[in-house]
Amino acid sequence: MEELAKLEAERGTPGYAADGIAANGGAETAGGKKGKRERVASNEMCTFLILNISSLQLIPVNMIAYRQQYGSVNPAAIIAPAIVATFVSTAVAVVYCKVKDRRRRA
Repeated sequence: MEELAKLEAERGTPGYAADGIAANGGAETAGGKKGKRERVASNEMCTFLILNISSLQLIPVNMIAYRQQYGSVNPAAIIAPAIVATFVSTAVAVVYCKVKDRRRRA
């Protein structure tokens, strides 16, 4: 997120300017009052966060370990359903980000 904030500063996005990244104690806000500027997450920041939350997981090691610990006959039987579920979750996240990005640009 810090690197994406630097990218926004390079683009000249309000709130991410060089003085906005610094201490920001005396920066003026839109209303003319002194204080901290509000920052709005960019499309890239939102996409990064949503993809991290959706978390495509290829091998659910923790769940396999729990199932083995509690005496499952086949603890690795959840690999295929877990891959499908996390793939669907990640695909929905990507589609959601693309739709929101198009709406934002329009």
